[in-house]
Amino acid sequence: MAGARFLLRPLWLLSHLLVLALVVTMVNLGFWQLDRLDQRRDRNAVIEARQELPSVPVGELVGPGTTPDEVDELRFRTVTATGTYDADATVHVRNRSQDGVAGAWVVTPLDLGAAGSVGIIRGFVAFQPDGTLEEPPPPDGEVTVTGVVVDPTRLDGTAPRDLRAVTEADGRLPVVVRAESSDPPEPAAGDPSAGEPGEIRAVPAGDLSEGPHLGYAAQWFIFSAIAVVGYPLVLRNVVRRRGADPNGDLDSELEELLRQGG
Repeated sequence: MAGARFLLRPLWLLSHLLVLALVVTMVNLGFWQLDRLDQRRDRNAVIEARQELPSVPVGELVGPGTTPDEVDELRFRTVTATGTYDADATVHVRNRSQDGVAGAWVVTPLDLGAAGSVGIIRGFVAFQPDGTLEEPPPPDGEVTVTGVVVDPTRLDGTAPRDLRAVTEADGRLPVVVRAESSDPPEPAAGDPSAGEPGEIRAVPAGDLSEGPHLGYAAQWFIFSAIAVVGYPLVLRNVVRRRGADPNGDLDSELEELLRQGG
């Protein structure tokens, strides 16, 4: 209508385009969160399916020459590993936290004999008050570890680099095993809810929930709907005020609109 022609002026057109861009962005963010949700569900289904498979010795699944694609197919499998620890080859994966406590993972190669050796994520150790790490000794003699296959290249932070020493040496398997139990147990095993310096605690399994993605997607779609419905209503009010005061300042109207939007 004639009274609304001022909404086609350049400054107002810029406002319309800005709102349109915001709506498109929020809708895309909503669909991105739904895509993340699908990925999370697919990952959880893979983990659950693989953990239902029977536990087997890790040396029967993985060898020093196992390819990255083959490793990818073995992630999350429950395995056993029997051998003796090479305590002198222990490495630490730093920048880890557990239950709000900063520390590191302690990873020690386990000599499997003819099958080679595999790095065992024995557990998490908290930092000392001075920032140092008290390294707990592994069990002596033959040890049987039950745990889950982990692809070190898929870990976050510095972990892939920190673990090269236990995955790329001659005779080492290209995976690590996150220990869930040890027979005999770790000498320094502590209360899982504690975190005293020098104690070692099992690293927990990953979260199998769907996460917040569905809620985030709903929020973005709600924001989009508010913009689609609310912006025309605001424009209608501006047009009405303009009709009641034909000599009003259009730029002031737009500035007021932008303030309302902020």
